[in-house]
Amino acid sequence: MKKYFNSISGLILISIFISSCNFLAVDDREMLTEKIVLNKVDDTAAMWATLYSNMQTGFTAISTNAMLASACDEADHNQPFHAIQSFNNGSWSAFNNPDNVWSTMYAAIHNANNFLKVSDTITYNQYKIVDPTYFTTITTDMKYYRLDARFFKAFFHFELWKRYGEIPIVNKVMTMEESYALSRQKSDAIRTYILGELDAIIPDLKPTWESAYMGRVTKGAALALKCRVLLFAASPVNNGGQYNLPLCEQAAGAARDVIGLSAYNLNVDYRNLFLNTTATNGEIILDYRLANSNYMETWNYPSGGNRLYAYNVGTSATCPSQNLVDAYETSSGKAITDASSGYDPQNPYVNRDPRLAMTVLTNNALWNDSTVKAYVGGTDGIGKNNATTTGYYLKKFIQEKIKLPTNQTAAHVWHILRYGEVLLNYAEAMNEAFGPDVVPAGYTLTARTALNMIRARTGVLMPAIAAGLTQADFREKVRNERRVELAFEGHRFWDVRRWMIGAQTENAPLKGMRITKTGAATFSYEVVKIEDRKFTAPTMYWYPVPFSELVKYKDWAQTTGW
Repeated sequence: MKKYFNSISGLILISIFISSCNFLAVDDREMLTEKIVLNKVDDTAAMWATLYSNMQTGFTAISTNAMLASACDEADHNQPFHAIQSFNNGSWSAFNNPDNVWSTMYAAIHNANNFLKVSDTITYNQYKIVDPTYFTTITTDMKYYRLDARFFKAFFHFELWKRYGEIPIVNKVMTMEESYALSRQKSDAIRTYILGELDAIIPDLKPTWESAYMGRVTKGAALALKCRVLLFAASPVNNGGQYNLPLCEQAAGAARDVIGLSAYNLNVDYRNLFLNTTATNGEIILDYRLANSNYMETWNYPSGGNRLYAYNVGTSATCPSQNLVDAYETSSGKAITDASSGYDPQNPYVNRDPRLAMTVLTNNALWNDSTVKAYVGGTDGIGKNNATTTGYYLKKFIQEKIKLPTNQTAAHVWHILRYGEVLLNYAEAMNEAFGPDVVPAGYTLTARTALNMIRARTGVLMPAIAAGLTQADFREKVRNERRVELAFEGHRFWDVRRWMIGAQTENAPLKGMRITKTGAATFSYEVVKIEDRKFTAPTMYWYPVPFSELVKYKDWAQTTGW
């Protein structure tokens, strides 16, 4: 989200999170806040701006400095004792969950409910006669503020659902007594509630906002979220290991509606897609835009070359795995395991899907005016202090020309919703509902066409997937395309859970590349095991409810397996 909203400076005074024994209930301080807000237009706007600030950036998803990619087969976090490692060694629990967002997300829902409650009592009639122009402006603003609040109620209920499974639905500001009467709801009820909120606001949301309001919720954002919710609801984890075909069709329909807006396009430059923070990036549907910083560069830059003397370089690095690197096809469009693909294990990064070089920084690549030396004994190699643990460095999202020794900074953007994901959601849902090459009435794209649109992006230009694949074979194509296209964007961790393949992918050893320098500019490459990982299925497809909540809700059963 673009941090333009001028009233954010007052958020701490206006947004009061509950610190009593039950954070879902109102307390006396909020009653006081309501009286203040009733007399101040700016305070109402500040309450609304809080709703946007409640969104998370995936750069700091786990304990403020780790990406969720390092909790699945995409990557390894280079600090062995970081909290995220409990996901990988299987030691997380109801007492120790590195991604325990239960209270913060319910606080965000409470903020939205409280804003709706407070704003519902404000008429601004004092301006109707003395300043009718301002009256029109502020009442129009309030209409969209309230639509935003309902969007965020849906958004945060979904974020909780995909983590904890059965959750309580909180649709209003509650008294203490009401909050203690809450119960965990089944998936059908949660889905119905979330979709009800989205369907209620979609007709009234703007298709676009003026550039001064870039980052606001739009019709496309609500439809894209609806598509994501429906695809999750349709996925095997919610349906006994199989896809729910009617829900797949609904998910495809929501994606079709986003496509039909003609408001978005695939950015022609995949690398720049994750660096461009301007309004010219037509692929972004909803994002979180940060003030200029360099912490991602500080954490993830290789330490050699002209970066050597920058403070704390590599202290929290997300190191891409060989598991992920192997998922990128060769430029022929074939998997590297295909004997006819042209893959050369001793020259492993040539003739590969161009997205690999735009996502992962490999040995001997030029970076910030110096060469990456990720080989054994190299300044950036495995075994060096704060260096990669896998032989790779993260490139996606990272600004290349930052001069860390002088504390230079740059803008960064985290994508909440983007058009590329919508096309991938469409391809997956359409394949499950109709197969890869069917165009039913009311649709214009096959699943295969949507997938090939991703692959045909200028600057990527991967060979099109041919017609005639079985539904099962095309399913694997879609899943692999999601893996590479959405790498490090916070999707893989959830995809392996909703597809129920974590028992295979997350129990497999995490692999890296051991590189040995054999000459002035020659190297040998050996795939090696970095670590064993532990994933217990089906238990770990869902998070446990925090123990602190079970203490308060004696009649709640813990999530199965925990």
